[in-house]
Amino acid sequence: MNKPTRAVRSHTRLCAALSAAAVAAGLFAASPVAAATKDVEATEDKTFSPRALTSAVAGTVHWFGTPGGAEEHSVHQGRGLFDSGEPQTGLDFTRTFSAGTFAYYCEKHGTSTSGMRGTVEVSPKVLSAPAGLNFTVRWATSTTDTGDRFDVMYRVGSGAWTTWRNNTRARSLVFGQDGGPVAVALGESYSFKVRSGEGTGARESGFSPVKSFRAS
Repeated sequence: MNKPTRAVRSHTRLCAALSAAAVAAGLFAASPVAAATKDVEATEDKTFSPRALTSAVAGTVHWFGTPGGAEEHSVHQGRGLFDSGEPQTGLDFTRTFSAGTFAYYCEKHGTSTSGMRGTVEVSPKVLSAPAGLNFTVRWATSTTDTGDRFDVMYRVGSGAWTTWRNNTRARSLVFGQDGGPVAVALGESYSFKVRSGEGTGARESGFSPVKSFRAS
């Protein structure tokens, strides 16, 4: 049997190296990336800094009091989805967010409409299609703790907003699966907004900022 030439052996080694690199890259890309934690300071001037914050689904927000500060603060979501408890010095409170608009305030220095208050806005996320033109919309994960039921609305192009799911406990769904709620069309734009809630009462966020996606 003829032995492979040096060029053939070099080509084989190169292909094997490229293949291994491609596999490694694929595995790396498939690994979930943890959303960053964002800090909000409850200041001695009786403000939240920053006052308005955007976060990703499964992103964590950490509220803290000014180190060594004397002011007592709390974090209370206006509709009761989360609460840090009684105002205290050395505030240290975190939440990991599902989609929605979450208005909150310090119960000692503010109300839902004035004083020491802030907002966290979280848009839903669009993930790549499992097959064909269909795609996945995610609004929560197993780590989020700002709601356990969700209202999800969509619109096609500039059309009217329509309810996709109401009071669902699903954290994500495939849009266009089995033609539902509509068949996804190439080049069409789809928009989504989500509200997080908890229990059967009125504990809920506002609707999230709109997330749009064009099927391609």
